[in-house]
Amino acid sequence: MSNKEWRTSYANHLIKMLKGEEPNAFSMAPHHAQGKGHSLEYLVEYALVHGRLPGRSHTWSNVLVPKDGAVVDEAELDVLMLHERGVFVFESKNYSGWIFGSERQRMWTQSLNKVTKTRFYNPILQNAAHVHALSERLVVPEEHFVSYIVFSNRCELKKVPTAGNDYRICHRDDLMRLVREDLDRRPVCFNGLQYKTILERIETLAAASTIQAREFHKQDVRMASTGDVCPRCGAKLVQRNGRYGAFMGCSSYPRCRFTRAISG
Repeated sequence: MSNKEWRTSYANHLIKMLKGEEPNAFSMAPHHAQGKGHSLEYLVEYALVHGRLPGRSHTWSNVLVPKDGAVVDEAELDVLMLHERGVFVFESKNYSGWIFGSERQRMWTQSLNKVTKTRFYNPILQNAAHVHALSERLVVPEEHFVSYIVFSNRCELKKVPTAGNDYRICHRDDLMRLVREDLDRRPVCFNGLQYKTILERIETLAAASTIQAREFHKQDVRMASTGDVCPRCGAKLVQRNGRYGAFMGCSSYPRCRFTRAISG
């Protein structure tokens, strides 16, 4: 089986797996089992690479981007596409059930049934932070970026915005149609030299995004997401009430402005 045939076979398997038609028994490499979240990332990347999009483009996955002065020093981008018409940043959400959330709400809700509900951080805000960090690192204005939040076809988006000035929210099946529509209406913003310069900067980030570096990043995220000690300054975290509900905040506020959502 050729490499192209193998990748096509894997993509077809993942599509069936995400639909619940096949178990997750096939992986990209014998030593590296793919979770469902990573599977959706792969399908997004695969669609962009093999979708025959017009114009010049390059695509990467799992790229770490340093964030200056942030609680977690790096942001991990699920999928990133550089195109002559802009920089596209994709955040994948492989959820099932019903999804509720608004543009400004701090936490969104996943509802599997009347009893089982979980909350997760607003992906619009999450990917906006990714875009901001990448914009600063590449020295490219944020007006040239588009944020995409891609949900699994297994979920139903309830009372969720579909688009804003700088973001799109969609199911995986609608992704390529929306990307093509974006490309049709966006002018070319990077000439040959600009494209080459940005490409080299992203390649540097991608080369530094090793498996070990991504594991260290996950550990930092876990530390910032659990416990009662502020990961920024070491002070105690206390529960506070805000406009959008309760959250954990640093007891040394306003000197330290670290906050963390309360899951549940």
